[in-house]
Amino acid sequence: MIRFNVHEFYVDLSGKGIIFCFSGPISQDVIEGIGGTLKQKMEIEDTDLNTSQKVFSIFVEQMQNIVNYSADRVIPEDRQEGEIRIGILIVGKEDGHFYVLCGNKISQENAETIRPQLETLTRMNKDEMKQLYRERRKMAVHTDEKGTGLGFIDIARKATGPIEFDFLPLDGDFVFFTIKAVI
Repeated sequence: MIRFNVHEFYVDLSGKGIIFCFSGPISQDVIEGIGGTLKQKMEIEDTDLNTSQKVFSIFVEQMQNIVNYSADRVIPEDRQEGEIRIGILIVGKEDGHFYVLCGNKISQENAETIRPQLETLTRMNKDEMKQLYRERRKMAVHTDEKGTGLGFIDIARKATGPIEFDFLPLDGDFVFFTIKAVI
């Protein structure tokens, strides 16, 4: 007998406006597959192209953050492939707007780098974000390093309001990082 009531879970997700939820290991193939399905779903629902592109772009940025920074990982036994990072991604609709929400375990050190960037972005208007994006792009070209925050800036620029985020302490070394953008 199955103890987990999948129907209840399905009804709960639907009641919360969640149209897509994925939790587990994330690879480039998973990103492409989910992305294609997400695009199809929005086409079927006649979502306007601008909104659809923003949702897709934010989805990709958030998945890339999981792939780049999740502290939860699976290392294939044959070691032929790289490690696969683990996280959760949710796409939903509330109050007539889409939202993309993701979460994953990150190091406390990464949290201390990310938090000030996100706090700064929540205080900026769209023009200030545009200027910051240009500056960081130039910086990224010259340094060829991750961590310039371009992804977060891009998410914040495409969101209709301030991005929401949280860092839930897990232990002294790790936190569960959550970020939400409404489109």
